[in-house]
Amino acid sequence: MTTILFGSDLSEHCIPAARWAARLARLHQQDGRPVRLVGVHAISPEELSLLRVASGGGDKDATETLREEFREWMNQIETFDITLEISIQVGAPAGALVHAAQLNKADWLVVGISGRGQLSRLIMGSTAERLAHRPPCPLAIVHPDGFAWEGDARALAPTDFSPSATGAVELAADMVRNQGGHLNVLHVIELPRSTPSLVEPSAYPAALVTHLEETQKAARAQLDRLADALDLGAQLTTEVRPGYPSHEVLAVAKEHNANIIFLGCTGRSRVAEWFLGGVARGVVRHAPGTLVLHPAVDTED
Repeated sequence: MTTILFGSDLSEHCIPAARWAARLARLHQQDGRPVRLVGVHAISPEELSLLRVASGGGDKDATETLREEFREWMNQIETFDITLEISIQVGAPAGALVHAAQLNKADWLVVGISGRGQLSRLIMGSTAERLAHRPPCPLAIVHPDGFAWEGDARALAPTDFSPSATGAVELAADMVRNQGGHLNVLHVIELPRSTPSLVEPSAYPAALVTHLEETQKAARAQLDRLADALDLGAQLTTEVRPGYPSHEVLAVAKEHNANIIFLGCTGRSRVAEWFLGGVARGVVRHAPGTLVLHPAVDTED
């Protein structure tokens, strides 16, 4: 059984995430795999108290009112005859989503990049940082213009070869294999911080050039082994670049017109550190597509 959970504050901003989750559920259903689709709405204790007063009943009446609002909101989203389960959680959005994901043993957690009220801060504030650094399962942060399970995927998966980064690459490969499209796996060889960003490689010191050549050769060998294991043929390209992770990841995403990016949540370099920090600072708003975060592997904790 695959459980796909998505968060919604019942605003229009959450529609892309709900559609993304429903389409992912449909793919599992079409493959003959049993699937659960669970929508989660978080409400603060203060809001619940106000709703309880407005409904003239207790907590049960108030939450049932929310469930009815959720069902009405879902009328604008095709669920492909998959039964929708609704979970009303009391508390802050990130904690509520994590609790619901753990309670339901979720295989996927899907959220949008903006919204109203508390949920809008899920991606834009410190709540996002907490959730993104330790998602309980693969976390999809859905961009309105990103990949939406229709047409070919243009996926980018930066990797530092850590277990969680490899898990993210494998998720991306499975998507491309089943959905169609292309996957580019990128490894960034991080330059020393003292290296000026505008200096051409031809002007690098000899010792740095030698280091980059040796590191690039080793990285290329690892990427070749990874490509053999993924067995995607022409659907896969690999790339090694020296530079600064923040710049190179976004540059490659732009060059390849990527509509979905896969990333591990921990790693041996600043790739994960930069990207996850960037999510909390709003970089996700500038990403060209949906972002999928693979949770840390036990050995990385």
